[in-house]
Amino acid sequence: MDSRRILYVINGFDPGGAEHGLLSLLQNEFFAGHELKILAFCRGRGALSTRIASVAGASNVVLVSEEATLTLRTLLAGARALWREHRTWRPEVVVLSLKQANIVGRLVACFFPTSQCVSFEHIARYRARRLEWLYHYLLWGLSFRVDEIWADSHETHRETQRYFVRRRRKQHVLPVFYTDECAPHKTSYALHTPLRLVAAGRLVGRKNMMVAIEAVRAMRARGDAVSLDIFGDGPDAPMMQEAINAWGLADAVRLAGYQQDWASHALGHDVFVNLSDTEGFCIVVAEAMAAGLPVVATAVGGIREYGRDGQNILKMDLPDATELIAQIDRLTLHESLRRRLGESARRDMLAEYSADAMRRRSRIMLGTRARPASFHGA
Repeated sequence: MDSRRILYVINGFDPGGAEHGLLSLLQNEFFAGHELKILAFCRGRGALSTRIASVAGASNVVLVSEEATLTLRTLLAGARALWREHRTWRPEVVVLSLKQANIVGRLVACFFPTSQCVSFEHIARYRARRLEWLYHYLLWGLSFRVDEIWADSHETHRETQRYFVRRRRKQHVLPVFYTDECAPHKTSYALHTPLRLVAAGRLVGRKNMMVAIEAVRAMRARGDAVSLDIFGDGPDAPMMQEAINAWGLADAVRLAGYQQDWASHALGHDVFVNLSDTEGFCIVVAEAMAAGLPVVATAVGGIREYGRDGQNILKMDLPDATELIAQIDRLTLHESLRRRLGESARRDMLAEYSADAMRRRSRIMLGTRARPASFHGA
């Protein structure tokens, strides 16, 4: 297939799953053989924008605003910038990632019917602090303009069908995660004292980090020596820290902030926990499994697909502190179980999510050939 002009539109470069997933696609040459330009409505927080620019080339990344968060002003400016790109660069494919980018991108695409509009889905259910119902109806109402759907897991694809009017579309599953043999991994499964638990992810309600903190509180109350490190940032951080202090857990629970290579820091921990009630692919669980950590997680999103209960992970039906403690107790009793889960998880991740596997998906979805990536100067 001939090279195509691809415009990738995203809210910003916060250090999250969908945003970091773009970096994974770039690093593994998913867009090789095509001209790629990236348009972000805002810079976002952290250094992810710099990392993406270093891979894609700074001239190929269009930042509409230097602001850290999305505002109505940045969305309106983003719509104008997207209109200009359609008029001047004339992209043949426009990939829309995250819900605000999808709403704005679909609306603008209505005026440019010759471009192929792709919706890239990263989470099974859209959540919003305000006006969640409005997002639902806007996404559904504008979905007639979507020609193709990418989803980061089969579960995400199934669940997000509620946001699309029925019509014929191409549909693909594209996990935005990869690992390799050189990635650091756990080798010792002897327990530490205190027992070291670890979690990672955005500090928002659907991640249920407070349930893990409650479990630590209960374990300490019964006399267990246990600690919990939580990697990530988000709007719930102040509330979580307040609860940690109020419950007298400041010496046991640490909010470690966002760490780019959090899994490397977690290798000295005993158990990784994830208690989300909604997920897409769930990169942090995949990262923990690739690092060989024993994992306890709620069975949501992509975890239902790559997590095999009792074989490479221990699954929970609900984010419940009592059930979490029971699963942790099960792991602490048997080193052989911890080792089996950790080693099987690492093998499975290496087999299913290698860089070669991502490049094969690229050839299927975009028709790319084995040749260097080509980026278009802005």
